[in-house]
Amino acid sequence: MRNHEKKKKKPFFSVVIPTYERTDDLCRCLNSLKAENQAESPAYEIIVTDDSKSNSSRVLVEKQFHHVAWKKGKQNGPGGNRNAGASNLSGEWIVFIDDDCIAQKGYLQAYFEAIEENPSVDLFEGYIFPDRPKRTWAETCPENSLGGMFWTSNLCVRKKVFDELGGFDETFEVAYEDVDFAFRMQKAGKKTFFVKDAAACHPWRTLKREGNNWKPKGFELKELLQFLKKHPDAIEHSSPTVYLRHLFRMLTKDFIKCVFVFRCRGLDVLFAQIKVTSTVIFKLSIIKITG
Repeated sequence: MRNHEKKKKKPFFSVVIPTYERTDDLCRCLNSLKAENQAESPAYEIIVTDDSKSNSSRVLVEKQFHHVAWKKGKQNGPGGNRNAGASNLSGEWIVFIDDDCIAQKGYLQAYFEAIEENPSVDLFEGYIFPDRPKRTWAETCPENSLGGMFWTSNLCVRKKVFDELGGFDETFEVAYEDVDFAFRMQKAGKKTFFVKDAAACHPWRTLKREGNNWKPKGFELKELLQFLKKHPDAIEHSSPTVYLRHLFRMLTKDFIKCVFVFRCRGLDVLFAQIKVTSTVIFKLSIIKITG
């Protein structure tokens, strides 16, 4: 199918890319989604939803990517930014991909084939892999090689179902909006499926310290407790035993790897993660005891 013929058709996919002050990354992401890299895909539209304070991303889109729509985000966190991009779309399916991801060739076609082969599924996860081997413990990447993670860095959801569930909960300001959405999907009886060939490359990000906090953090205690208050039946997230296992792994396997493989690079980050995990165990234990 020729490109000009695709444009006349109603989009099958609406690709939503949330961004925040990462123009260079956004440019690479948009280039990976050009028609020549997604040649076999059904018709699709691309929406950049922008929480940036500057207008650099808007200028980039308007000057270099005329086929891409730009929207102003809500500036209330990642959930709100994605919801802004997911409003008033034309596609039957919404594909969420982060601005620092690079979609691989055939990315959208892989999702399309999975949808055709699994008509009862409402949410598909794509493969997320890092751009190189990890160099320090301070580096993080939302890898997803087997499914079950539901990272919004690479996710495809039926628009009708997304709207029925009310999109992402914007009260989660920093994290857990994706965990909450996936949990609501599962509670509603919606089926999910992992698509290995819908692959996106995500670069490593270095954890940066701001006071006593690390951003991006391994997990957010405030949002975790908020999630548990909203979903008290989320056993896998609320059991202190789960986090005790995490803590044991950090004190043994992770510590050895950090010292001998990474030569103590990022050791302060590991100690910070151990501290946060210990706090989570304490908080969850109190909740269990007090009911």
